[in-house]
Amino acid sequence: MIFDKKQDMQRKLKVKPIADSYNSYLIEDKEKRDWSGNIYLGFVAAILAIAFFT
Repeated sequence: MIFDKKQDMQRKLKVKPIADSYNSYLIEDKEKRDWSGNIYLGFVAAILAIAFFT
């Protein structure tokens, strides 16, 4: 596939050498968390709970 738009990287890679080894590295992969979906889900759940109990 060919994409026209460049996508932002959502990951942070951290490369650390492993102690007492030769040319061995540890790669730590950290992703950014996307909280927007959880916030919308919380609002919908709150609205449904209010509608159910009234």
